[in-house]
Amino acid sequence: MVKIVLGSELPAEEQLQPQLAHLVTGGRGSLAFLIGDNDCRERLLGRSIHWDRVLLAFEDGEASGYVAFKHHRRGPFALRLQPFVAEFGWLMGRLRFAGFCLSEWREWRYPFLLYGLRVSKAARNQGIGSALVQACCAQAVTAGFKEAYLEVPLDNARARALYLHNGFRLLRKRWVPWPPVRSMLRRLERNA
Repeated sequence: MVKIVLGSELPAEEQLQPQLAHLVTGGRGSLAFLIGDNDCRERLLGRSIHWDRVLLAFEDGEASGYVAFKHHRRGPFALRLQPFVAEFGWLMGRLRFAGFCLSEWREWRYPFLLYGLRVSKAARNQGIGSALVQACCAQAVTAGFKEAYLEVPLDNARARALYLHNGFRLLRKRWVPWPPVRSMLRRLERNA
């Protein structure tokens, strides 16, 4: 049985577990050129997670996936320069941090954004991704939103199929080619 929990409802000591930070920071692979591989992303973002913007899926007491969301210009990560400078040096750290901030700020145009979703490989094809999408949409409704948006990488047909299956529809293609994503929208109802 899958249990989905808002990260801020976990006890503080559970929020500090390295495997949870590793799971949540494992997304944003499309920005690897700015924020590095999974381990680097964990060092950059692992201590700045806004747990009230993360839903976690637990199966038999183990975290098996998460979905993060963004609204009111606040997402799952605090934007902090110091980890970037410590990781990449004074100049490159500032440049990479600026690029990451631009990517984050670009998403402010969405009232409610499904920011990222990840299910561990061992737990895939068991409905956890759909349960997380539905829980995220329910979170949007609770917060008073009538629509949820997301961006899916153009080369991720599996994710696109998951979102289409869960009521999202593709929006028109953008005229800006970077980042290589397609926007999707789902209109929400009170019983979503």
